[in-house]
Amino acid sequence: MKLLGKRVLVKKPARKESKIELSEADKAAIDADLMKSYTALEVTHVGDEVTNVVVGDRVYIGTSLERAEIIQIENDYFFMVADRDISIIWKKD
Repeated sequence: MKLLGKRVLVKKPARKESKIELSEADKAAIDADLMKSYTALEVTHVGDEVTNVVVGDRVYIGTSLERAEIIQIENDYFFMVADRDISIIWKKD
């Protein structure tokens, strides 16, 4: 897969499955609350025009994450954000 432009994919942390059956609205509300706690997300793909972030870095995106597109690739979910939405970068070791 090749990501184009100034886009970055970060891995969406998996939500723990509930033993209680939740409606789609409840699941969305829980996901919205969880997004506020995501502080250091792992970069998995970078677009061909991105220069300041590399795969493996951890990033903080902040409130822009609420507007991020969620995409599925195989069995994993990712947030797709613009590189300009990244506020803090922790470089991979």
